[in-house]
Amino acid sequence: MAFDFKKEYRDLYQAKTKPVRVEVPAMTFAAVAGTGDPNEEGGAYARALALLYGFSYTVKMAKMGSWQPDGYFDYVVPPLEGLWWGGAGAFDGTVIADKSAPVVGLAHQTARFRDSRCVH
Repeated sequence: MAFDFKKEYRDLYQAKTKPVRVEVPAMTFAAVAGTGDPNEEGGAYARALALLYGFSYTVKMAKMGSWQPDGYFDYVVPPLEGLWWGGAGAFDGTVIADKSAPVVGLAHQTARFRDSRCVH
């Protein structure tokens, strides 16, 4: 049966009714960093998203071929995770004023193999 990160790490992926501190173990991710407005069609964010999902499903489907990366195991492609940082004036405490200003880091837990090496 495919390893499901959302089920195995419920405490990390299920929303809580109140804010809580969560201890996140060390993990390996495939990641893309850049800038861009997530609402811009065909923009840098959309291209990074397509790249990550393409990579994620390519690694997942390696099980169908004659070669798999060292430490490969079948898994459910987990949800995309995003990290945003804003420059001066990008966030006023309630609203992101300029969505093209944040630096966006998109991460996907695809490349996390049992031996913690990632595919290059």
